[in-house]
Order: sequence, then C-alpha cells, then structure tokens
Amino acid sequence: MTNQKKASSEIRSELESELFAIVNTIISLNQKYQSGNLKENFFQRSIKSAMNDLLKINLSLNKNDIELSKFLANMNITDDYYEAIDIINKMSSLNISTNQFSKSTSSSILEIPRLTSEITSSFITVMDALKLETFNNYEIIFDLIKDLKKNFDRFPGLELSKIKLAKIYQEFLRNGEKIVTHQKHRNSVSDDLYVVFNEFKEKLNL
Repeated sequence: MTNQKKASSEIRSELESELFAIVNTIISLNQKYQSGNLKENFFQRSIKSAMNDLLKINLSLNKNDIELSKFLANMNITDDYYEAIDIINKMSSLNISTNQFSKSTSSSILEIPRLTSEITSSFITVMDALKLETFNNYEIIFDLIKDLKKNFDRFPGLELSKIKLAKIYQEFLRNGEKIVTHQKHRNSVSDDLYVVFNEFKEKLNL
C-alpha cells in the first residue's frame, strides 16, 4: 500500500468512527429525551453540538472527495444517518427557544457537498470577472454576485461573513454600472469578496 493510499484509508477510517459516534449520539439523546430522562435545555445544547459535529463530517467528506451516499452504504448506517437528520429537522420545526436551530441550517446539512462546490466556484468566477478589464457586462456580473449571495445565504453559520457579502451585494445593486466601468472600483469589490472567500475557506479548512 502506497503512502497516499494508506493516508486515504486512515482518513476514511477516522471519519467512519466519528460519524458512527455522532449519529448514535443523536439517536440516543433523542430516545432519552423522549423518555423524560433528559432536561430540555441539556437536550437542545447537546443536539446543537452534535449537529455542528455532523456538519464538520460532511465538510471533511467533501474535502476528501468522498460521496456521502456510498460512504453511508459502506458503513451500513444509511437509515440511522437519516433518522439523525430527521431528529434535527424536527427540532427545527419546533422553533425551540432563542432560535438555536433554523430549518434552513439543518436541512442544508444534506446539501453541504454540492453547496460548497457551487459557492467556491461562484467566488472564483465573480472575482475573475471583476479582475478582467475587458469584461464589462454589468448584467452578467450582477447575476453572478446574486447567485453567489443566494447560495452563500443557504450555507450554515458564517453569519458575519453573510453580512459582509450582503453589503457588497447592496453596494453593487446601487452602483453596479459605475463599478464595472472603473477598474479601481472593480478591484475593490474583488478584494472585499476575497476576504469573505477566505473566511469561507477557513470554515472548511481548505
């Protein structure tokens, strides 16, 4: 076995162990809560923590080009995984105190690999378009930024980064035609996008 294959095998093994533990933790917590053996506040905090761990697993799978459905099938935990997702989604629908869970966040766990790829591609495309002096089609650039914002808003967490991107979007909405006709303004928007993109990459540990 080559060093690369050995490392890949070790990564898969580690992810399998982590995912198995997280899924079983969520199911076990729910069973104890339903039977009255856990207080609501503790249950909420524990599920939120487990959900964050589950999100990190999904990000790691995507980073290592591992398809979730096949990964679950190989582990023989497909049903348990989606039971855990269903528990999280039910928590969201209850609108539990202080809005600790959002329906979009929990459901988007299932979309993380595809969403990550789309957001990364959108960031790069928009920044490239802004840096290219000969490309001055306002409508196309605006559509690219709008699609980026729509997908980025669906990604769990990163609330401060979403605010930054919303400000960039609003600025382009107000002054887009002026921005695309001045390379200095285009570079400034591109630099602002790069800051948000780096925060996104840090979230994914890319």
